[in-house]
Amino acid sequence: MKLGRKSALGALATLSLLSATPIQAQVTGGDRIFEDVRLGPYSPPAPVSVKGISGGPLAVRQLTERATTATGTCVGFIDRQPDHRLTLDEFFDYLSLDVQSPEDTTLVLMGPGGVWCSDDYNGRNPGLAGAWLAGTYEIWIGSYRKETYHPYVLEFHTEP
Repeated sequence: MKLGRKSALGALATLSLLSATPIQAQVTGGDRIFEDVRLGPYSPPAPVSVKGISGGPLAVRQLTERATTATGTCVGFIDRQPDHRLTLDEFFDYLSLDVQSPEDTTLVLMGPGGVWCSDDYNGRNPGLAGAWLAGTYEIWIGSYRKETYHPYVLEFHTEP
């Protein structure tokens, strides 16, 4: 289990302080972490939030096989398995992902159309915004140092 590997009890206490938005209907569970998200034509415009713990043993560049993408540099360390999966039931003219964490984090997204990396999109935290194809995306939230773990909240916004 991912949480056990990361020994995140103390981080979870901090994580609960970060979340200002309750989890929406598309996300199952209460205060669990590493949840998946599904967005479709009837999704509410309010932000959808999920929680997690960044980091892992794998260098981001080992997964992405590149140093940079059009959206940013591929840096940091992640787990081998994605932290979240995002399923979009249709094309989105606009969708943004914003990571909120007390520490500097990075983001990797793989899905229809390619691979995207982000770092320092909003201050020290990563994010992505734009038009999105329908399909399933895998999302990793990384830390700058190997096997260093930080709590985060990942928000999905369907309106600018």
